[in-house]
Amino acid sequence: MPNKAFAIVNALMALSYSIIGIMLVIYPESNFAQMMLPSKNWAYALGAVLIVYGLFRAWRVYQKIEDENDDDGEEYSYYDGRKE
Repeated sequence: MPNKAFAIVNALMALSYSIIGIMLVIYPESNFAQMMLPSKNWAYALGAVLIVYGLFRAWRVYQKIEDENDDDGEEYSYYDGRKE
């Protein structure tokens, strides 16, 4: 149960980072961007970094979920995939 809750929180964070990044790229002259960043170029750069980071976090959540689904209860395995 805790792993599922952490996966949901991490997925929401990944979505949040991506949405904030998209908003900075689409609206670089918004009040938030003008208050926090010195120019439009900084808004574009930060937006791109946030989008990439959000996608990275989403990929990591997907990997974690897939690893948990593939695990059949065996904790240890050989490097070639054979189970003890």
